[in-house]
Parts: sequence; structure tokens; C-alpha cells
Amino acid sequence: MNPLEMIAALRPGRRSRFPFAAGLLLAAAACLSPGATAAGFTVVKNVNSGQSPVEKVVIFEKGKPTDHLTLESTASGKTEFTADGALESRITGHDDVKIMIRWKPRGELKASFDAAAYTYLVMTCRLEGAVKETQPNGKIVEKRPDNLWMGPSLFNAKGEAVGSANFADATEDGKTPAQTTTIRIPMVAFTFWGLDSHDVQAIGFTWSKTRSNSARDFRLVIDKIALAD
Repeated sequence: MNPLEMIAALRPGRRSRFPFAAGLLLAAAACLSPGATAAGFTVVKNVNSGQSPVEKVVIFEKGKPTDHLTLESTASGKTEFTADGALESRITGHDDVKIMIRWKPRGELKASFDAAAYTYLVMTCRLEGAVKETQPNGKIVEKRPDNLWMGPSLFNAKGEAVGSANFADATEDGKTPAQTTTIRIPMVAFTFWGLDSHDVQAIGFTWSKTRSNSARDFRLVIDKIALAD
């Protein structure tokens, strides 16, 4: 169970979709407080069943039609479709990055979605590259920490981020993937802080400005974006 699943499991006052971790918490509470009860936790999904999340809505898939999508990005995060049908963002320089993938309704994909209506955001992607840091002596050193603190965001109609998650928190090894990986991010990671995410109209990425001596040189490649239960 990755850290985001733990967040979903241990969040009090709502039904738990992750009963195994919730069970551990309640067992510990019972040991410490004999009068404690399990009120407030109702099992609605057993993630230990061995079953993979079931995709309900596909927003983008490599090689499939993309005429329903609109790409918006800052100069530091130029985004376009590749020749083989993937989504590619070239993330360079020092400035703030903001990338948004908007859509028009098509089939099961409506004009917007309520984040609380789904259990997972599923992305098949990779983030290649590193940060190029200029040392005081002028030498340029490439650095790539395991956790780059970068991941998807949900946006409302105004282009405001109403929820964000970190790739590394949702991977088995706790690293931002440099190789193509399917990442299943519990939707509670986006809704946990209580912002209004009932009318999501874009999915994308934000990344804050770096120090003047640190320049990003990354390539984000996305093969699929889907909503799942």
C-alpha cells in the first residue's frame, strides 16, 4: 500500500475505501482505548482482493483520436502530440510550469466530472530528464532526485487547480517514474483538502519556479489518462 492509499485509509469521518489499513488503525485504537468503537468506517471496497481498478472513462489514449482535446501550456512546459500519438510536454528552464488538457464531451466523457465520483485517476506515463544545476565555478551538474515532487492536478473551468497529487507517492518504489509506468492515484489524494472538485474540466500539471542556477530539462510522456473505480 503506497502513502496515498494510507491517506485514503486513515482519513476519519468518512467511509474507508481501503479497509486493510483502516482495520489496523481501529485495532490499534481498540488496544489503547478498550471502550473505542469502529463507528465511522464502512468497508466499500477491498483493495486486497487482487483486482485491478476498472476504468470507467478514458480521457486520452495513445494512438486514439484526439480531436476532442485542447492543449494549453506555458512556454516552459510546451505540450503537443507526438508522431506516434502520445502526449509530450517539454519542461525546460526556470519558470513556473502550467499544463492543462481540456476536453469536449465524447461518449462516457462528459464536459466535466466530479472527482468524488471515482476512486482512481490512472495515468500511464514517464518523466525523463534531470535538473541542470550551475555550480559557482561554472560547472553544470545534472541532478535527478528519486522524488521530483511533480504530479497531476485537477482544474476547474477557470483554470484553477482544485487538487494535486505527487507521482512518487503513488508508485511502488516511491520514485518519480523515468520509465513508462501505469500509476493509480487514489482520488482522495486530490479531494483530501476540501477544495471544490465537483466540476473538473481539465487535467494537467503545475510546477513552481526553480532557483536561477537550476534549469529543468524534462520530457513528460503520457500514453493514457483514465478515471477508474
